[in-house]
Amino acid sequence: MKGPFAAFPRNTRNSLRLEPLWALFGGVIFYFAPLYMKALGVTELEMGVLTSVGLFLSFFFLLLAGPVTNKYGRHIACLVWDIVSWTVSMTLWAFAQNYLWFLVAVLFNSATRVTMISWNLLVTEDATQEQQVSIFAVVTLLGQLGGIVSLGAGLLLDTFGVIPTMRATYALGAVFMTSMFVLRYFFTQETENGVRVRELTRHTPLAKLVVDQGRSLLHAAKDGHFAVLALVFILNMAVQSFTFFQILRLRETLGYTNTELAIIPAVNSVLTLLLFSVVIPRVPAQAERLGLAVAFLLCAASAAAFLFLGPGMLVVVLVVQGLGAAAYVLLATYRDSVFMNSVPEEKKAELYSLLHMISMVASIPTGVLAGWLYTLNPLATFGAVVVLFVLGFVASLVLMRHQTAKHPAEPGVL
Repeated sequence: MKGPFAAFPRNTRNSLRLEPLWALFGGVIFYFAPLYMKALGVTELEMGVLTSVGLFLSFFFLLLAGPVTNKYGRHIACLVWDIVSWTVSMTLWAFAQNYLWFLVAVLFNSATRVTMISWNLLVTEDATQEQQVSIFAVVTLLGQLGGIVSLGAGLLLDTFGVIPTMRATYALGAVFMTSMFVLRYFFTQETENGVRVRELTRHTPLAKLVVDQGRSLLHAAKDGHFAVLALVFILNMAVQSFTFFQILRLRETLGYTNTELAIIPAVNSVLTLLLFSVVIPRVPAQAERLGLAVAFLLCAASAAAFLFLGPGMLVVVLVVQGLGAAAYVLLATYRDSVFMNSVPEEKKAELYSLLHMISMVASIPTGVLAGWLYTLNPLATFGAVVVLFVLGFVASLVLMRHQTAKHPAEPGVL
């Protein structure tokens, strides 16, 4: 009997089958992280600083991401840098004692920017253009498995306390994630394009590849499509700095319990499944820019509704947060799909890392800004989210106009 991923290439198929080993913990550890940090004495401003430091460090890892992925291959880059960025940081979080522990963990976790490039290419490069949206959709849906774990985690938080529960969650997550990294290495191989690019860069020093990115950036910056796509990535990155504080407002200002908060990711998963089952089939594979615009619009509506939430509105909170989370993962799906279908094969690793590099640099101040705004007035933090999503909607409309000016399936527009 053929499995649900049988039509996908080997790398895609096996990577998706193993993804739950990461997804079960990937969402939970960040969702409850603000409560864990607060319990260990980390202030809201320090949390914002940690976010900005992470973005700053990510910039340097992104400088290496494209060249490392091209020179050594997507396959080995995923294994080595996943262990550095996730196994080490998860272990540090499990034993964290204060702000300095989180600061060191951020250093290692920022290295995940390398695997963000290599993993996306490992999973998608051997697939056809028509399969791209489906692959990103499946990855996103698998990521919702963390909502199941969050239910149990919320009950454990109220029963055993925030610190013991989160320590155990991080430790167990480190074991599961590391197992996934090793298994994936043995059940995947280098992509066809990866083999070709690795051969092309075999005799080129890594330092030269890093420097050469500057020329590519200057060339790409002259392209209007790249500039707008970069803005989309910047807005996505900035939003994460501000929404990081949502759980603190729900817990400390509005008074919802840890158990009630734990229901939110589970509802997010259900609504994401529903939204994807309704939207994805109705948007043609070549109309991912339309899907991006719809996702930004839904995100803006949800962010605006969050401003009006109050105590004793659990059902409304679940709906608002669920629709917002579902719309955001839909946004990420179409954002990456637009990129993958807009650039030439040999430039994907380099330009993908450059896009994230630009968004990192532009978003560095947002962590501190979000933490500072939250200490002044929490609603100001979340009002900024609405503005960012509206700007993203406008940018997506511009991308749609670019598409009408060029053949929708034509690669190499950058």
